[in-house]
Amino acid sequence: MKLIIDTNIIFSGLIKDSITRKILLSPNFEFYTPDFYNIELNKYKTYILTKFNGTDKDLDVLIELLHDKIVIVVEKEYSDKMEIAEKIIGKIDPKDVPFIALALSIENNGIWTRDDHFNKQYKVKIYSTVDLISIYNGKIEQKE
Repeated sequence: MKLIIDTNIIFSGLIKDSITRKILLSPNFEFYTPDFYNIELNKYKTYILTKFNGTDKDLDVLIELLHDKIVIVVEKEYSDKMEIAEKIIGKIDPKDVPFIALALSIENNGIWTRDDHFNKQYKVKIYSTVDLISIYNGKIEQKE
């Protein structure tokens, strides 16, 4: 299953050893995120470390592990879809425009996010963590 992943999911996986982290590290999923993620990680890394159960070095190792699993897509790969993405979600949350643009630019099954406002648009399928847990546990058949 190929998903665009929202920054809030990645941060959840970094902060806590949870089912979210297990899904992020699972070989059954491919994850993509816009390079806007790098800005957010730099901005919130100190905060993440305060919530993380480990050392700065432990967090860096985990970030490296996740970066081996998550493809960070440069803006030029989805920039041609930014205008349409702006129309779809820009008025709801401008920070989410790159995620919609990326979803419109590459073949994927949808976006995994905790932000309910993504459900106010209908161009891209949205998956919650509950949805992904069900897929991970084999309770819902994933669509390729």
